[in-house]
Amino acid sequence: MDTVKNKISKRSSMSDTSRSGSPKISIDKTVNSPKRLFMSLFLAFAVLGGIWSVATPLMAYPDEPSHTIRAAAVVRGQVTPQEGQSFGNGVHVLVPSYIANLEGQRCFVFFADRTADCAPVIPGQDTFDAIGVTSAGAYNPMYYAVVGLPSLVMSGAPALYAMRIVSVLFSAVFFAAAFMSLNRLRKAKWPLVTATIAVTPMVLFLSSGINPNSLEISATLAAFCAFLAVLDRSGDLRSVVAPIATVVLSTAVLANTRSVSLVWLLCAVVGACLFFRWESTKRVLSNRLVLIGMGIAAAGVVLGLLWMVLASRAPASSGSAPEGIVNPAPGVAPYQAFVTMLDRTFDFIPQYIGIVGWLDTAVPQGVMAFWSMLFIALLLLSLLARPRKLAISMAVALVAVAVVPALLQAMLITTVGFFWQGRYTMPLVLTLFVAAGLALRTRGFPTGRRRRSVARALFWAALAAHVIGFLYVLRRYVVGIIDISTWQTMISHPSWQPPLGWFVLTLIYAVVMLFVAQRFYAFLFPGHKLFVAPAIRLKRKELV
Repeated sequence: MDTVKNKISKRSSMSDTSRSGSPKISIDKTVNSPKRLFMSLFLAFAVLGGIWSVATPLMAYPDEPSHTIRAAAVVRGQVTPQEGQSFGNGVHVLVPSYIANLEGQRCFVFFADRTADCAPVIPGQDTFDAIGVTSAGAYNPMYYAVVGLPSLVMSGAPALYAMRIVSVLFSAVFFAAAFMSLNRLRKAKWPLVTATIAVTPMVLFLSSGINPNSLEISATLAAFCAFLAVLDRSGDLRSVVAPIATVVLSTAVLANTRSVSLVWLLCAVVGACLFFRWESTKRVLSNRLVLIGMGIAAAGVVLGLLWMVLASRAPASSGSAPEGIVNPAPGVAPYQAFVTMLDRTFDFIPQYIGIVGWLDTAVPQGVMAFWSMLFIALLLLSLLARPRKLAISMAVALVAVAVVPALLQAMLITTVGFFWQGRYTMPLVLTLFVAAGLALRTRGFPTGRRRRSVARALFWAALAAHVIGFLYVLRRYVVGIIDISTWQTMISHPSWQPPLGWFVLTLIYAVVMLFVAQRFYAFLFPGHKLFVAPAIRLKRKELV
């Protein structure tokens, strides 16, 4: 009898543990295979990023013309800038004429009241070689060698959209890997919640254009989340082979994305170690499988460093940015630039949420307010975490978001002036909010009826914020933003239409968002749904 009672007690305690935030590794009961889970996450990010890439006019992404020209040049064998090819604001390369002349597509940039129909039609037959100028001529060719492939088999606007889609898929792989790694954590719900909150409209927008910034953000997040999973399971490293591989691949990719990416990688590794005991780090670093992975990752880092050396010997103007991007600041000392950047720390927050286009279109203030509320709540709760080590680690991560960009800006103030934008800090911002979720794990995940009701309200608010932000950006390009409301004009007389039309794209975006939210809510609260179709009950009339 005692043995039977013990078994029943053990089953009961296991059930309670599962309800209170268990280490179960499944986002949904129907998705019990890691491969299926990865594909679900990958498709979610790919579809959402793909919708943004189609909805945004060509070349409406920051510096997109230069990066497009660079991609087309790299896949045609023009990898390194040579003497005699660099003049004025960049490197001169031979690319198809429709790509060389993309600057004309920027007619609406910086003018919120100007619609995208001012851009000339991109001729599909205009494929003869012409000289294009790119300010990204000294950038590592890895990203461009992948993204530029569609331009070899397609032409005109379809080729440019295809290049965007390839970039979206590239980033989606690492976003999916990041969330897969978080799902490996013990008590993974809080980190998954905070990581989801960190995916703002700006993150999805940045994943949609031709620019290595998108890959830099997703790969940094993947490296950080995967390393957290490895440290969290340091006692059983055979169970985290996939996260170890993710760390290796993300490291190699980051080292060959942009020169500053290695700084984000260092911050991610140090930040992850701060949340765990030194014994966990020692066990990880002494594991044979990890050491092999470190060797492979080191080879990727060496390749990235070799490119930096090669790029440093390029012609002086090969990496110069166009006028308006670089802001010379003669007479400003590095320490003054550092302090100025600290003063601007909070000014960058809107750019983490949604300042899209060439920083010329902000999402509505209601959307800004919603995410600001979530950011503040998460940061305050995580800074109150116990044990104190978690709060201290969280404080270090928070300080890094302000100090590291300030240091980088100060180092370059004498050569390029003030150039920093909020999107450059996005890799650190995303890791900060994942760290907040890690600190909150000790609180346990709330599952009561009232908590579910609060969560349901927040889910619907987040859905509305995402869709409204998306629709507002479309409005800016379809009819322009002026002092008088243009919503009715958007319906009756649109000046510009994206492929499929703005209404269809918005509808698809809303449906996909709803589907993703439904699945995530079901994972957080098993047995409950975010949206339940109302049942129709018919009352029978009594016969008199």
